[in-house]
Amino acid sequence: MKLLLFSTLLLTAGLQAQLTSPGLPVDDKRITDDQAGQVFKVLRAVNFEAKDVVYPIYSGRERIAYGVSIGDEKLLTKASEVLSARAIFTANRAREAMGAEILGVYPDHDLAVLKVPGLKAVAAKWADAGNLAEGAFLTAVRSDGEAQAMGVLSVRERSLKSTDQGFLGIQMDPRATGNGVRVEQVVRGSAAAEVGIMPGDVITMIEGEKVRGFYELSTRLRRLKNGEQPEIELVRNQKGVKVKPTLKGRVIQENESRRLQRMDRMSGSQSRVREDFENILQSDMELEVNHAGLPVVDLEGRIVGMVIARAGRISTLILPGDDIAKTLTTEPEAFVPDPKMARRQNRADGNSRTRMNRGPGLLQRLLENLQRDLDRE
Repeated sequence: MKLLLFSTLLLTAGLQAQLTSPGLPVDDKRITDDQAGQVFKVLRAVNFEAKDVVYPIYSGRERIAYGVSIGDEKLLTKASEVLSARAIFTANRAREAMGAEILGVYPDHDLAVLKVPGLKAVAAKWADAGNLAEGAFLTAVRSDGEAQAMGVLSVRERSLKSTDQGFLGIQMDPRATGNGVRVEQVVRGSAAAEVGIMPGDVITMIEGEKVRGFYELSTRLRRLKNGEQPEIELVRNQKGVKVKPTLKGRVIQENESRRLQRMDRMSGSQSRVREDFENILQSDMELEVNHAGLPVVDLEGRIVGMVIARAGRISTLILPGDDIAKTLTTEPEAFVPDPKMARRQNRADGNSRTRMNRGPGLLQRLLENLQRDLDRE
């Protein structure tokens, strides 16, 4: 974190140097002015109210996620990271370990509500994320007030449900940079196939904007919805071709290339639940799986969402704050432990040397172990 903040300060210093450079064109000065102002605002925003509502979530001694206070001794966190956990704890501002239990879940959002008896914390104030523009600066804030990561909003609110998304039906060369992206394969029966897009075609423009690389084209395609008809320009045998496919829902599974799969594996683990959200924001913040649950603030310090999944090295998914607020007006579904998980846990306990310390005794020992770890930090 110190390295991140130091790098940010270096960036700021660099921007300041640019601002004072003699002969800087007016347009460039305006851009760097805006950039420097954004960085300073981000540095102020990380110490905003978000730090007062976020708490680490532990399973035994391992931090598995974060939770955001919703008042009444309750935390909101990522369900798939805690439902299978053996025992759940958090730590208050005095760094005292506190036990937690799962009260209920919102399965459509992969959210779980935890009860933490004795936790005194203000409830988060969720802000509307609908007015955020692509490119807006965002910060994921930890409980110590530091920014775990900073980045920009890369894709505005969209659905990840397969029936809502618009899919073209092509496999592209992920190494492509510069002018256009080469099509490697076309999915049979897809929107691309229906308008005659062929392997070897090079997509150069979409909706009147030039395509400069694989990731740029992928981002633009992800913004599109089922039924939309984007105008696509491509080059085939040195001749220009224009097509206007009608995008379809993902009824056909498009296979990822082995190269993309290797790239994903090399970038680290991904959240088990990272798809099929009805409404989601996407950022280029570089976070890990166990950073799910961090509150996300904008340049004004508003809590505009919560990190819900790591989908790739620079692909962080965020639940919008207004959606979370609406969800919390309804009661969560009751949490029913998985019988298979309970049996596995009982077998593990029975095979341990502390067989007599199962149940409350085991939980108390785990709580004491976590407290010793917190005291040593």
